[in-house]
Amino acid sequence: MMTDLSHSTEINRTNNKSHLFKSRWMGWVVMAIIILPMLMAYIVYVTGFGMPIGTLNKGELLLPATSIVDLNIVDKNSNSVDIPGNKKLWRMIIIGNSSCDKKCHDLLYLSRQVHVRLGEKANRVERIFLNTDSNFGDNFYKELEREHPRLIKAYVNANDWRSLFKETSISQQPLSGGHIYLVDQQGYAMMSYSSENSGADLLDDVKRLLKYSYEE
Repeated sequence: MMTDLSHSTEINRTNNKSHLFKSRWMGWVVMAIIILPMLMAYIVYVTGFGMPIGTLNKGELLLPATSIVDLNIVDKNSNSVDIPGNKKLWRMIIIGNSSCDKKCHDLLYLSRQVHVRLGEKANRVERIFLNTDSNFGDNFYKELEREHPRLIKAYVNANDWRSLFKETSISQQPLSGGHIYLVDQQGYAMMSYSSENSGADLLDDVKRLLKYSYEE
């Protein structure tokens, strides 16, 4: 009788161990199913490895992607311009000054055309001009109001911007309106575009990112 009881207890222990092993194994499988695709998507996005040539990013990846959430960005009334803010938008940011040269104006025009060509998805994107000067000047401000009515006009300290990006791949880019920075819904600057990029380059990237990101 004791032998039968011991044998039964041993069987139960073996079954419990087997069940525990299977439960743990299934847990690892579930975690792998969730995590691995996310990891692979990140690797493909950052490196471009495994992507068809036609789907590679057209802009220059900003490495590492850097949050601008803590930058002190204000409007002309010194009110804070919060990024990402309550509504999670993608943003095209041009940083320059009141002496906006031809490259600066060309990129403002290019960003406007891209915004228009997004059609019904345009409401998921915001355009911002960050001025490193203390004011826009009446003529420049009126020009922006006239030519770019949906453009957010704000201020940022040039030293604050340089300090934030000093350890990144864009640390040497001048703050003269010669680049467009693409900022994601969480406030991370992730790609830059220069006057060498076409409107199609920026449009293709923005469309693809909108396609694979959530919409509120």
